[in-house]
Amino acid sequence: MYKEFFNLSAEPFRITPDPGFLYLTDQHKEALAAIIYGIAKRKGFICITGEVGVGKTTILRSYLDSVDEPGLRFVYVFNPNVSFQALLRHIFKEIGHDYPGDDIASMVDSLRGWLMERHRKRETLVLLIDEAQNMPIGTLESLRMLSNLETATEKLVQIVLVGQPELEQLLGERQLRQLESRIAVRTRLGPLSRKDAAAYVRHRVKCVALDDRPAFSDAAVTEIVRHADGIPRRINVLADNALMTAFGRKLRPVPVKVVREVVVDLRLKEGGRRRRLRPWSWRWLTAAGAATAAVAAVAVLLPDPPALPPAKVVVHLPKPDSEQLPKPESVQLTAPLPPLAAPISVGMPAAATLPDISDAPDTPRRTVRIVAPGDTLAGLSQQVYGRYDGTLLDLVKRHNPAIVDVDRIQVGQMIEFPAKP
Repeated sequence: MYKEFFNLSAEPFRITPDPGFLYLTDQHKEALAAIIYGIAKRKGFICITGEVGVGKTTILRSYLDSVDEPGLRFVYVFNPNVSFQALLRHIFKEIGHDYPGDDIASMVDSLRGWLMERHRKRETLVLLIDEAQNMPIGTLESLRMLSNLETATEKLVQIVLVGQPELEQLLGERQLRQLESRIAVRTRLGPLSRKDAAAYVRHRVKCVALDDRPAFSDAAVTEIVRHADGIPRRINVLADNALMTAFGRKLRPVPVKVVREVVVDLRLKEGGRRRRLRPWSWRWLTAAGAATAAVAAVAVLLPDPPALPPAKVVVHLPKPDSEQLPKPESVQLTAPLPPLAAPISVGMPAAATLPDISDAPDTPRRTVRIVAPGDTLAGLSQQVYGRYDGTLLDLVKRHNPAIVDVDRIQVGQMIEFPAKP
């Protein structure tokens, strides 16, 4: 939508893990090198962990796009919440090999025969398990059986576990100690430094820019970095919304005040927590109260009019001096107003205007939330709507195709709450 205005060939801040936008910091290079080395040297188990949105899946897909080692057969597991038997069936399906029934011992033996045949041809199987923290403990423990498939010199199956920090906690369980001890290569991805985060923003814009004009001011980049806490996915959400808002106002480059408005709209502050009202907010609320009292005084001082239905009056408050302050919302008052034969001066401030009441529609507004640690969809619905039930949760799910299960949302995910029907 904003591509033409900013002269971009594509949207630079989509939250999908596109390897084409990969920005390799030192720690991302280390993670990519760990995967390449572990598979090339047939180390068996490789483990990559990191918080939500730091780029684990992007690294994995970047490896798949760039690997040129012959003889590798890949099986990608994107839904690890399955039994070991179901996992084996998925492997057989991906490699195109028939298996003798659903007896686990027979299935493992059949897989070993296939692996030995491929080993003689200098081929190996690579099992890539994303979101591995969701894999049942029983299935993880049974993976050890696959690591036992080996020759005297190397493992026949290379297994890459990619997951959130909960995976490390899971591997620390006593019943998984044998599996944990077999992980030969491991690394962890953390948040970006402020320097790397700023470079990340500029890198993604540069990947699709069709001219040399900056899309963001330096101050806007700094503000995005300050509120994103080094999480690339959160940077993407903030930057994408800032580009959209600036496009709507025909502003290029994106100024810092637009980023600040987006931060308020997304209800973010440093650390991803909800924002508190700042002191200037109370000053504007006080001004709104004064305007309310002035308008209400009109109804008191004027003669009793004929009975009329209540009318909505919108008072636009004066713009604050500082550009750093977002525009205050209009104050709506309900008061019976009579028809006036001539203008009447009531001592209102010159900056306050009373538009035609027919031009003040009551338009439903959507609400956007960024999921913080500990949030649930039911809890966020309670905050937005004042209640939650199955109907409301289904409504929210329909407006957010990324939500597959209303009981499972991800930290850093952006959720739109439509107007309540």
